[in-house]
Amino acid sequence: MAALVLDDLVLSASRRPELLESEIELCWVQSADLEFDKHKGETWRNGTLAVTSHRLLWLKPEHDADHQTTSSAPARDCSLPLSSIKGHRGVNSFFKKTPRVILSVWRSAEGRPACAEAAQAEELDEVSVALRGPSGSYDTMEKNLTLALSRQEWKRAPLRKTGLTVGETYALATERQRGATSSARVGASAAGIGGLVRKQREDNLRADKSIDGAFKDLAALMDKAREMVDLSAKLKEALRENAESADDTNDEDKGIEKFLLTLGITSVVTKTTAGSMFHQQLSQQLSDFLEEPLKKSSGALALVDVYCIFNRARGIELVSPEDLIEAAALFPKIGAGMRLRKFESGTLAIQSSEHSDEALYEKLEAMAQEGGKPVGIGPDDVAGGLDIPLILAREYLLMAEQDQVLCRDDGPDGLRFYRNFFRDLFEY
Repeated sequence: MAALVLDDLVLSASRRPELLESEIELCWVQSADLEFDKHKGETWRNGTLAVTSHRLLWLKPEHDADHQTTSSAPARDCSLPLSSIKGHRGVNSFFKKTPRVILSVWRSAEGRPACAEAAQAEELDEVSVALRGPSGSYDTMEKNLTLALSRQEWKRAPLRKTGLTVGETYALATERQRGATSSARVGASAAGIGGLVRKQREDNLRADKSIDGAFKDLAALMDKAREMVDLSAKLKEALRENAESADDTNDEDKGIEKFLLTLGITSVVTKTTAGSMFHQQLSQQLSDFLEEPLKKSSGALALVDVYCIFNRARGIELVSPEDLIEAAALFPKIGAGMRLRKFESGTLAIQSSEHSDEALYEKLEAMAQEGGKPVGIGPDDVAGGLDIPLILAREYLLMAEQDQVLCRDDGPDGLRFYRNFFRDLFEY
């Protein structure tokens, strides 16, 4: 009889798990051990466990020194579908030092987790989750696991794919998800910014009712969250397809598309779901979220802009400025390809690890010359030329001046910066 072999778990660059369609995170637990059936005799120690609407996720420790296993095979990031769990029981008493949740898992003849229909009755295995983390970890996991198993979200059919375009609004998308005919199309009066404004009033009324109903209890919230996740994913996919197929998209539609593509994070990190791991999980989700915006912003974004687009994507689960700064400060610890930078004036920004001050100075020097003749540049010129926010353009100019790459001229035309030719004289 083959031993149970858990499924591999795909992680992002920041070690955030890639979720399935409509999958939502329910809770995170630290210092969780996986103890397999006695005949297998394996224990994977000191990992991080997540309960989602579809799976149990286990992430091995990032550092090898923190990772211990009782088997010759190394532990790995893995997942267990909730559909393969026949039942579970908790072991948590005064006489037991470490609380455990014991899972009865269906498996196939090859040893893979399987649903009851695909597995034979005698093919059961046990996996124990030993919770060695903070007090309350057992209650948090047991409560959310029971809820997820009772909800059986994995049995719900995914919403069908639709052909949305940029001119179509959230109202039309919602109607299509609820079974509207695929031939429905938005008219000319509902397209563009004007159409979005008119439809937004109707959407606000629906949103108020949706939010009121969502917070009645946790089960209702999962229903609403699933709808929003499906809508967000479907809309962003349709927008990308539209961008690839439409070569003559006007500037107005491109602006709407750029705005809408920043909306919606599949499963937002909250203090309720992440617990003591909130800032680490928030930092990982933030770094994944900023990969595309940083590429489109020359590798740098002012933190105030990050705060706006990130909270817009999170919807009603807003994050405070203090939490955002603390999460950004953890980028080096989680190995993210970006960092938090503080300029002399106190301005904070997120910069890609590929950003180079030397390369930036070369661009500024090139902008300060036109046909071999020196020209003065200001923050507005740099912002337009490098496609960066005005606040960062000003900081770059001051930084170049401090490093003697540029020099200033505060004259009748205002503050302008020129290439510092004195530096060339002293080089000889």
